[in-house]
Parts: sequence; C-alpha cells; structure tokens
Amino acid sequence: MKVAVTGGAGYIGSTLVKELVEHRYQVVSVDNLMNGDYTYLKNHGIDYNVELKIADIRDGKKIEDMFSGSDAIAHLAALPGLMKCREQPEEAISINVYGTFQVLEAARKLDIGKVVFCSSAAVYGKPKELPVKESHPLRPLNLYGVTKHTGEKLMELYYDNYGIETISLRFGNVFGVGLYTNYDTVIPKFVRMGLDGEPMTVYGDGTSSRDFVHVEDIVQALILALKSNGLGGESYNVGGEAIEIGDLARRLAEYLEGETGNPIGITHLPPRPGETKLFSYDLENIRKDLGYVPRWTLMQGVEQITKFILR
Repeated sequence: MKVAVTGGAGYIGSTLVKELVEHRYQVVSVDNLMNGDYTYLKNHGIDYNVELKIADIRDGKKIEDMFSGSDAIAHLAALPGLMKCREQPEEAISINVYGTFQVLEAARKLDIGKVVFCSSAAVYGKPKELPVKESHPLRPLNLYGVTKHTGEKLMELYYDNYGIETISLRFGNVFGVGLYTNYDTVIPKFVRMGLDGEPMTVYGDGTSSRDFVHVEDIVQALILALKSNGLGGESYNVGGEAIEIGDLARRLAEYLEGETGNPIGITHLPPRPGETKLFSYDLENIRKDLGYVPRWTLMQGVEQITKFILR
C-alpha cells in the first residue's frame, strides 16, 4: 500500500511517515517546509521506501503528479493553531480550505479511494455537555476551528458525491516526543519552563481543561483510519487524558521539582480570546469503529519529554 502524506515534514507528519515506513508502507511525503523540516526524518535514517517531496498543497497540478500511484492520502498539511490563523487569516483560509480542496481534487482525478483528514477539537467551540461526543453541535469560536470545520465539510462532500472514503479525525491537544518535540504546545512548554527555572504561565484562573493526547497515539489513530474500510464520511474524536490546566501545572511543577531539586513557580495571565473553557472527549465511537485505545498516560509523556530535554 502506498500512502501520500501532506505535511510529512511537520511534528505529527514526520512521526507518521516514520511509523508507516517501519510498517513497510510505501510513502510519499509532500510539504512546503513552511513549518516543517525533512532533516529530522533524514537524521533518523528515514530515507528508504519513502519519497520526500517539496510542494505546496495549493498547487493542484504539482501535488497530483506527486500523489500518482498512491492508494490513500493522510492530509495533515495546514496553517496550525489559533494564534497563527488569527494573525494570518488569508493564509489560513488559503492553506486550510483551498489547499484541502486541492488535495481532494487530486484524489478524485487519480481515483485514490481513501483520504484521512486531520481536524481538531476546535470545531466544537464551547461544549454544551461533557464529555464531548461526535454528535455535539459544531460552532467553532476561532478561525482555525472554522477552517477545520470547512475541511470536514469538504471531506463529506467528496464522499457523498464521488465515493471517496473520507475520515476526519478531531485531535485533542497533542504532546509528546515524536521525531522532534513541538515546544509551542502547553505540556512541552511547561516542562521546558520548569527545567529552565522559569514560572509556568497559565492563562486565566487555571480551571480551563483540555484533552491531551500523545503524538504516538495520534499516529495510531491515523494508521487505523488508513487501514479501515466502509467508514466514509465519518468524523472521530481522538483524545487521551483530560485535565484542568491549573492542575496540570501543579502536577508538572511537583514532578520537575523532584527531578531538579529547585522550586518552580506558576504565574497567571489574562485568558486568551477565542479559547474554549472546559473540554474533554468521549472516545466510544473511535474505540468501537477503529479499535483505538490511548496507550500513553499524561505523566508517561511528561517523563518522556523531560528525559528528551535533559539528554
């Protein structure tokens, strides 16, 4: 089986490419290197049975040529996160919406039967009930969530009209060491702050909660979706462990104080606009349909990140 991966030089994408290659899949990765870097894959010896291409997903003809011969597409390429999309709204819509359209058009023209799309918990907006099920109303609070919601609708459209088996995976807050560590996300940022002797920064009063999922569990869900049959047009939550951010900071501070012997402070800043207050996932559907069960606990991931930084 040959899989085309968009965003294959990124944090999640590079970890997915590595795992696919180790499972003897043929892989072509397409990335414009705006945020990613193929150095990580090459440094880990991932240069066999894989093509590492440089292209923008908005260039339909170029990605069509690169996808040729693929059996499935894992579409990860995006302008990620609330802040980047707020700061670059035109780029966010261009990459996350028009780029997704071009990926689906390439799949249609090449008769590629499966596209797995990386979506986000941001599509839900403010939860009306917890834990959040896939049937929950979708009303995103920020542009990033809007672009992911639109991407999901494009996925449904191409399933309904062209029979492409599309699956959207709504990721929680991703953390953990992949081929490299994304220090823009809250857990690695807290660990690094604590190890550097800086106070951990919590936005708001600390009672906001998030569902944290390890990058290797994200990759597990992606591969299960790529291997599935008969689930076209579906969307699934991909989560791990939910916790309030204040509790997370306290647990990490206690753990890191034990590791370093140094006291670690916690500071509070005003809440950021456009962020959901409370959030946790219901994972019943993805367990039932795909067999997904998170393998990493929160603290196992924290220990992994700490060892990675201190090595």
